[in-house]
Amino acid sequence: MLIPKYLEEISEVIDTSKNIEVAKIKCKCSHGHFLVYEFFETDNVNIKSGFNEIIRENDKLYLVKRNFFGKIVKKIECGNMFERKQRRIIKVICEKCGKEYTLFDNYKHGYDAVIAQQESYTLKEKITFDFKQVYPQPIEVYVKIYQDISYDQFKDEFKSIDYNGYLNSFCNIDIYGINSKSRKIKICSEETA
Repeated sequence: MLIPKYLEEISEVIDTSKNIEVAKIKCKCSHGHFLVYEFFETDNVNIKSGFNEIIRENDKLYLVKRNFFGKIVKKIECGNMFERKQRRIIKVICEKCGKEYTLFDNYKHGYDAVIAQQESYTLKEKITFDFKQVYPQPIEVYVKIYQDISYDQFKDEFKSIDYNGYLNSFCNIDIYGINSKSRKIKICSEETA
């Protein structure tokens, strides 16, 4: 099985081969139609207004806001936010019960995210995301996972990551929908390694 651990409870595998698995997403209420939303970060979405300076203290980077007199009044740890990919999140909301699921977040899912899981890619403060609806009506949603490395190879390279980490470290993800007219709608295709 190649479906990531975080999707297991809502996935019904419909096709499988050596390196690829395709699953239909089904809500825990057993409904199969979802409204689909995407957040795709633009360049300075995390830079809050008033934070206009970056300083280094104790080998950490901070965004700072200064008052009129130059005194730091607010400081946010950056982690390595300046060395990272733009964030992309795909979520679905069940048409029937309203339950929300995150199908993909490139800061949490996929090879690069799992390998760098000890690092902080985001600000330490809670960030709110501005999601845009991908398709105007509820659709069936499918996830296609591609994994090109075996668990044994993965284990040899990354001894500290378990089998669940392996499943969540897929190399490529395609998310697509099928509308009421049986047309395929591309939602997301991302290489994660």
